[in-house]
Amino acid sequence: MRFVRHYALCALLVCGTILPLPFLSDHAHAEENQDWIDSESLYSHVEQLARTARPPATETEFAAAVYVENTLRSYGYTTKLDPFSYYTYRKPTTLSLTMEEWPDQRWTASGFAFGINGTATAEVVDAGLGRAVDFANDASRGKIALVKRGEIPFGEKVRQAAAAGAVALIIWNDRVEGWNASLGEPLDMAVPVIALSKADGSKLQKRIRDNSHIKGTVKVEGAITSKQTSYNIVASKKPNQNDTGQVVMVSAHHDSAGLSAGANHNGSGVAALLEIARNMADKPIDTEVRFVSFGGVTSGSRGPIAYANSLSVKDRQAMIAAFYVDGVGSQKAELVATNSLGNENLPIQLLREAGVSPSDKERTRERNGATGFLAAAGIPTALVTNAGSGQATEDSLAQIDREQIATAAKAVLSAIHKITEQTTPPYPMGSPSGGQLRAESEALQ
Repeated sequence: MRFVRHYALCALLVCGTILPLPFLSDHAHAEENQDWIDSESLYSHVEQLARTARPPATETEFAAAVYVENTLRSYGYTTKLDPFSYYTYRKPTTLSLTMEEWPDQRWTASGFAFGINGTATAEVVDAGLGRAVDFANDASRGKIALVKRGEIPFGEKVRQAAAAGAVALIIWNDRVEGWNASLGEPLDMAVPVIALSKADGSKLQKRIRDNSHIKGTVKVEGAITSKQTSYNIVASKKPNQNDTGQVVMVSAHHDSAGLSAGANHNGSGVAALLEIARNMADKPIDTEVRFVSFGGVTSGSRGPIAYANSLSVKDRQAMIAAFYVDGVGSQKAELVATNSLGNENLPIQLLREAGVSPSDKERTRERNGATGFLAAAGIPTALVTNAGSGQATEDSLAQIDREQIATAAKAVLSAIHKITEQTTPPYPMGSPSGGQLRAESEALQ
């Protein structure tokens, strides 16, 4: 079904009903192998992408992915349409805790992402930290279990409660500061769960210990968990000879936030990626150049996470530099390079040599979130962006400066040349992380 959907949309693209195929003039064909940046072509890519909003896991985001794929194919690349799935969660419309013996008490209840709906009325019992050993006495069966945060993840506490036969779970904080809690993903076995502050939790625990029989009602209604599918586009150029066994990556994201047209975030970055790919198409190189256009970045950096998780430890180790291009079309803005770790790694060094100023001020969650997940996989990564290039309310073509995008493309291209030229020796390879990455930034325990 996925392939039918893919090719059906390709047909629509050819007809120009969603996003037309890239326009390649005779002049562009004649010049496409030369090392120059075509600002008109850059603007054309942004124009096509910004015709409509491209929220993650929608038909318009998929159409943008196909546009990127078809453009890369037109330059001679073999491409891969790489689907990935993830879950989204809509908070409950009703979330409450009441106590029959304590009707005037107002509880500051909150929820957990990916918690299930349900209403349970039963005696509330203290179940310690919610570990298997805390439920071993079978005292929670048919009851609402009260457990304290700590030692094991929230999701494991919920599973243990369900396995012990509890009808609902209350998790109370073990620290004064608040939390933005998540179970990490939908659980295979679960009960309705709510969260209480440290003050409320300790108060309830004391009341239970003072009066062994206290009856309560936990209510969670209106929460929705949905499975979404988005796509990464991957293309690569293999070395002509003297293969170093290393990889340099250029990446961007083709989705946009909400209902934004996403001209700058991130039509500009995709345009730069495509123009760099056009320039590299016939270059003699000794290092693989990989182009990755991510989907689902504005929904928690899902594309970068899925891509990093798909790589083996050997693949991650081979990646000596990754350039993530986002928001490079801002008018009258300085081009800067940064990363989530704040260190001067290889891509930052090469961009500095290309005239790009390093900066530690670009800390937006979406953009440095994406680079952060790549860095967590052991891939030296640099975000290439314009200083002060935050998410605009109206991210339209009117705010785009094509020469700014050209400047970014030239800088990244210069850095890539220093890695891939056959006269330069291989760079040292790092020691990547081999663990699985998570999308959630919230505390899971």
